[in-house]
Amino acid sequence: MKYILETRNLSVRYGEIAALNELTMYVEQGEAVALVGANGAGKTTLIKSIIGLLALSQGELLFDGADVRAVTAHLRARLGIGYSPEGRRVFPGLSVRENLEVASFSNAAETRRLIDQMYTIFPALKEKERSLGWTLSGGQQQMLAVCRALMSKPRLLLLDEPSLGLSPKLTDEVLWRIPEIAKAGTAVVLAEQNLTKALEVTDRAYVLRVGTLVLQGASSELRSNPSVRKTFLGGL
Repeated sequence: MKYILETRNLSVRYGEIAALNELTMYVEQGEAVALVGANGAGKTTLIKSIIGLLALSQGELLFDGADVRAVTAHLRARLGIGYSPEGRRVFPGLSVRENLEVASFSNAAETRRLIDQMYTIFPALKEKERSLGWTLSGGQQQMLAVCRALMSKPRLLLLDEPSLGLSPKLTDEVLWRIPEIAKAGTAVVLAEQNLTKALEVTDRAYVLRVGTLVLQGASSELRSNPSVRKTFLGGL
């Protein structure tokens, strides 16, 4: 079976330190998959490896069945991989609408349609469309970061710690859009420390501990698995 994303024995090293150790995973089109684990588990390293910001030490990385190890990050974006990095990183001197416009690969008419679609996903952005990025709240910046990644019409969306620094209410507003995005056809990989929320909004999950895959399965089943809690407490 051809997956939208597949890694085979993927490893990444920082010098002598193994950040990821022979990790094998897959993502199907239209599903949401969580990467969960404590700080240092390797979630961000894996996300950066998929988008092309980190080189693999060994293993394979397939996007839609094609080996993309030699493809640069900006070309992976063109192929259909969207990326919302940790820390939001919106353009502070551009308005909400301008942040979205510069992220589009489409013509003017399609870009306008996509922006309207983004405002449907996060109505709060429509109200702020003329506001500069730096004036937005943390939650609004995160919404904008997600929508900016969606403006390229990706087939795979990588979200790195989107709830970081957000209140529980704003975390819900951002994360509860993930099933909607996946249902529309864009596969989502969510790297997240908020275990409970991540497992509520995804179909499947991979649990990482110090760069190693220790558990995987349906998110609904992992929610009731005591071993997942032990992993977060460092006891597995």
